[in-house]
Amino acid sequence: MKFLVLITVWLTTFATLAKATEAVELRTQLVAEVRESAGTAERSTFRLVPADRLSQGQVVYYTVRITNPTPVFANKVQVSQLIPANTSYQPGSAAGPGAQVDFSIDGGLTFARPQDLKLADGTRAPPERYTHIRWTLRNPLAPGATALARFRATFN
Repeated sequence: MKFLVLITVWLTTFATLAKATEAVELRTQLVAEVRESAGTAERSTFRLVPADRLSQGQVVYYTVRITNPTPVFANKVQVSQLIPANTSYQPGSAAGPGAQVDFSIDGGLTFARPQDLKLADGTRAPPERYTHIRWTLRNPLAPGATALARFRATFN
């Protein structure tokens, strides 16, 4: 069964939170794509296309574009992204060049590395319990620059 997935500016605006220590307003955009075969039988290739329709179990490739539209450097940038509804985070897939990646299991109230995320009974939280991902950029984001953060999730 296929489902229509709508990713709108409204979703991006409220699902992603970007902040810097200075009064710099960053822009973020969430892009969802799926992998599609594009080659021949002899030479198979793949490409990423917009995730317009999803099937259960399909992997969605998410990219968070973080843009600094201001004329000043943005220091200590942190971007938090809600893991979209009806998806489960794929372990080890969150990445961002020059970024520390942390996760939340409490709706984005607190963040930690996977080995430090504990459930009430003291056991390590499984990736399917993750609600948010946070990237902390190690370097300032230059004026007009865009940084990319990525992760994968499986459509439930």
